[in-house]
Amino acid sequence: MPPLVVYITGFRQHAGKTVTSLGLISLFQKIIEPIHIGYIKPVGQELVELPDGSKIDKDARIVQEFSNIPDMNMKLVSPVRLGSGFTRQYLSSQNPRQETLHLENSILNSLQALSNKKVIIAEGTGHPGVGGIVGLSNAKVASLMNAEIIFLSGGGIGKALDMLEVDLSYFLYKKNRVRGIIFNKLIPDKIPTMKNYITEDLLNNKYGAFGGPLNILGFLPQIDILSHPSMKAIASHFTNAVEIGDSETDAWKVPCDSIKVISLTARFLRLEKYLEPNTLVIVAASSSRRIVSICKYHKKMQQTGSGLGGIILTCGEGVPLDKNIFYTLEKSQIPALYVKEDTATAEKIILEAYDSTKLQIYDKQKLEEIKQLFEEYFDFDKFIQSFSIDV
Repeated sequence: MPPLVVYITGFRQHAGKTVTSLGLISLFQKIIEPIHIGYIKPVGQELVELPDGSKIDKDARIVQEFSNIPDMNMKLVSPVRLGSGFTRQYLSSQNPRQETLHLENSILNSLQALSNKKVIIAEGTGHPGVGGIVGLSNAKVASLMNAEIIFLSGGGIGKALDMLEVDLSYFLYKKNRVRGIIFNKLIPDKIPTMKNYITEDLLNNKYGAFGGPLNILGFLPQIDILSHPSMKAIASHFTNAVEIGDSETDAWKVPCDSIKVISLTARFLRLEKYLEPNTLVIVAASSSRRIVSICKYHKKMQQTGSGLGGIILTCGEGVPLDKNIFYTLEKSQIPALYVKEDTATAEKIILEAYDSTKLQIYDKQKLEEIKQLFEEYFDFDKFIQSFSIDV
C-alpha cells in the first residue's frame, strides 16, 4: 500500500507551511516510529548550500535539523530547485514541455524513494500558483503526487473567506482533494468570533465539490516568538550593513521582541519606561549621547539576566560612525547594525522582516513552541479520521 501524502499549501508565502510541517511531524512521532515518516519539499525557491557544494531548499534543511526523521537524503527531499535564473532558462528552452517532464520525473523519483514510509509530509511553495510558470504549481504538484491537501488560511472573517473564495476555487478547478483547512496566525482574542462564523457547514456549502468534506483542523493563534526575527536574520534584509560585534554569538540568534524608535534628546530619555528585555532599538547613528545611554541601560538590564535584543544605527549614508561609539557598542555586546538607510526606511525594512520571518537553522528554541502550538490547537484526532490514516 503506498504511503499517504499530505500536501501543505497556503494562501501566500510565509503562511506557516514549514511550521505546520514540523507540527504535524511532531504529532505523528507520538503514534508512528520516526523512520516511517517521510518529508519532501518538491519545489524549492530559497536555496542553501550543503558542505559538498550542492544546493537544496532552505526549508528542507530546517526540517532535517528539527524533525528527528532519520535517513533523510537531502538531495532527494528537495528534487526541484528553482534558483536564480531558472525561469528565464526554462522560458528560453526550445522544448519547455520536455523540461517540465524532466522536473516531474525528479519529483516522482523522490516520491518513489520514500515509498517505504507510512506517511509523507509534502511542503508546498509560496501561494497556490507559485511554480506554474514551469508547469509545477502547487495544484499540479499535489495532483502529480496523488496527495491530500491541507490549506493554510490567514485570519479575519471577511479576509479569510475572500482568500478561500479564490484559492479553493482554484484547487477545485484543478480537481485537487482539499481535505483540511487551518486558520493560522490569528489574533487570540479574535478566535472565538472566527469559530462562530466560519464553520464547516459554511465551507462545505460553498466548496463541497472537492470529492469529500472539508474539515477545519484548527484555529491557531499567532505565537510572537515564531514571528520575531533575530538580529542575524534582520541583518540579511539590509544591503551593505556593518555588523558591530561577532554575529555568530548566541545574542545575535535570540528573537527580538518589540521595536522602539529612540528620538528624544538624551537628557529626556527615560529608557526604563519603554525598553524591555529583547527590545529592538532604532536610533540615528549620529546620536552619540543616546547610544551611550542605551549601552549603559543594556548593561544594567544584564545584571538581572536579560538585555536588549539589538540596536539599529540609521542614517549612515555618507556619515562615518564615531570610533568611540563603535568601541562602546562592541564592548557592550549588544548586537548592532550600522545601516545607510534613514530611520523611516530602516523601520519599514525591519517591519517587513517581522512579517516574513522564517525559521532559521539556529532557531531551536522555537521548536518547543511549535510542538506546544499543535498539541493545543490542532485537531489531530479529526485529522487522523478525515485523512483515513491507519495507525
